[in-house]
Amino acid sequence: MAPVYRMAEAGTIDVEHAAGKVAGGSKHVCGIAGILRTDQAPIAPGLIDAMVATLRHRGPDGEGSFFAPGIAFGHTRLAIIDLTAASDQPFVDEAAGLAMVFNGEIYNYVELKAELRELGHTFHSTGDTEVLLRAYEQWGVDCLPRLNGMFAFAIWDGRKRQLLLARDRFGEKPMYVARTGQSVVFASEMKSILAVRPELRKANRKSVFRYLSRGDLDLDHESFFEGIEALPASHYLVIDAEGRGEPRRYWRSTAGEVPHNRLAAIERFRELVFDAVRLRLRSDVPVGSSLSGGLDSSSIVAAINAEKSSQRVQQKTFSARFRSRAHDEGRFINIVTYQVDAESHEVWVEPDAFTAEFARLQWHQEEPIASTSPFAQWRVMELAAANNTTVLLDGQGADEILAGYDQAQGMFWAHWLRRGRLDKVVTELVSFGKRYGALRDPALFAAYYSLPGGVRDGLVELYYRSANVVSPDLHREFSPSHVDTYEPFPDRLRNELVRWQTTTQLPEFLRYADRNSMAFSREVRLPFLDHRLVEYCFGLPPDLLLHRAVTKVILREAMRGIVPDEILDRKDKLAYAPPQRQWNRSILRPWLERMLAGAERRCEVFNPQMVAQVREEMRKDRGEPLVWRIASTEAWFQSMIDRGPLAEISAPAW
Repeated sequence: MAPVYRMAEAGTIDVEHAAGKVAGGSKHVCGIAGILRTDQAPIAPGLIDAMVATLRHRGPDGEGSFFAPGIAFGHTRLAIIDLTAASDQPFVDEAAGLAMVFNGEIYNYVELKAELRELGHTFHSTGDTEVLLRAYEQWGVDCLPRLNGMFAFAIWDGRKRQLLLARDRFGEKPMYVARTGQSVVFASEMKSILAVRPELRKANRKSVFRYLSRGDLDLDHESFFEGIEALPASHYLVIDAEGRGEPRRYWRSTAGEVPHNRLAAIERFRELVFDAVRLRLRSDVPVGSSLSGGLDSSSIVAAINAEKSSQRVQQKTFSARFRSRAHDEGRFINIVTYQVDAESHEVWVEPDAFTAEFARLQWHQEEPIASTSPFAQWRVMELAAANNTTVLLDGQGADEILAGYDQAQGMFWAHWLRRGRLDKVVTELVSFGKRYGALRDPALFAAYYSLPGGVRDGLVELYYRSANVVSPDLHREFSPSHVDTYEPFPDRLRNELVRWQTTTQLPEFLRYADRNSMAFSREVRLPFLDHRLVEYCFGLPPDLLLHRAVTKVILREAMRGIVPDEILDRKDKLAYAPPQRQWNRSILRPWLERMLAGAERRCEVFNPQMVAQVREEMRKDRGEPLVWRIASTEAWFQSMIDRGPLAEISAPAW
């Protein structure tokens, strides 16, 4: 059903919702969009129509719109908690002069609702949307630290004539903003902004340079489109009627109190994990889990099983499988699903499917894709959609809060070296040698992490600059620069974890997760990114993170007896990724050749001579990291700049 519009009189608020299912869509995802005009001129309904049309994959259960002088919102319905019309959006309180569009979930809405009732608020719906608006009405922007959830939302305060945009602590849900002339345009995805501001469909040369020279994606507020910025995670933005306002941080990484007793610390960690899972099981639609077979996702599956055991509900799990035995975790998936008696669903990730679906994957991701790994998650979300499971809990985030990546060994060695604890270094060296063998890689990481952050950034850039695949013009325009990150802790170890969470690792992975799930109208929830758990982990002593070459010690100990020992005692760590090297050398070779050939002709971005050399190296089965980086950048240009669905968007008249 198409949206129905009625323009509001000056100083009033009006809204009509279009409930019902949009033709051609699937279910239960959400998108938000809006326009603020500083001259208070009426906003044509067609502009909001155009923005919403690009977001229907995020919420095809229904559409709504809101108009008042100089402001307009569009929304595609998320129907996960409170499926009735009482939680339709935009959510408007005419008496208070407030209107809101909201994407995400406030997991602690039940507790907040009880608190707000005690303060005199009444409620007419059973979902979290109304709770969020009442929380803002009660506390203003100070409501943000009270929220446990993933969210991006916009609130128009008609009495103050100001627009509030806010994003969750880790950036699980996206929010993009463009300020052009007398307007501010925002949306869940950049394609929605481009629908009404097509002149912004130009590459941000700085972002292109940073990806090609350093491998940086989703680094900060800069997007790959010139003039479109991401609202940073943990930030809000208040925009006044003149379009003025700058993002402000409302949450910083802090260390929670940790019991001095080791057993008590492990018990408290377990309690927090289970409570994070409990909150994220709140839903009025089916909830399942994404299971890779690794420690993190297996822990979530086991915790869900414990929470649901009293309900006698069989859990559904969704997993990716790979033909390469070195990459496939099917044996571990089977161990977990057998123990919890789950209804297991699996999909084989094949290279021919990747080539067939890449254009669609790129359209949804909107920025370059750093490897074939996101395609595995894409296929899992497609599998969940085929089996009518709307919400999936996932183990993402554990590596960033518990130092679970392979390079963590070297990071901890560097930590103990800086403190003069040679006894710790020797213990870890001996343990690593016994457990894994070769010491070369962690030793290199130890040397790397002993250097200041700015020096490390420079080394990474020098490595990629040595290949000189970037055009001379880009090199002249942008020089090597330190990536600014805030460092809230006195020790480098915890600051490195902050860096993983805010800059170098997590933001890119969260973008993949959001776009892959939204493409199939699914929702991903991440218990390990419950801020209470993250703050607790920042207070843990290093030995509860890594000890005697064993990573994520506290998680393994907390889940002992709950997760099968075969999972807890695994020494290997796979990246839930296809065998990309094999694919590059076989079925993906023609696609890579086409992308590199295109890059040779794009002289304003690439150095043609060096790209030609990389092509020759590829034919000798060498230089794969650079091959993929060049190919993915060229693929982004072809899909998002030169042609493709974005090229077909025509902007309505302003």
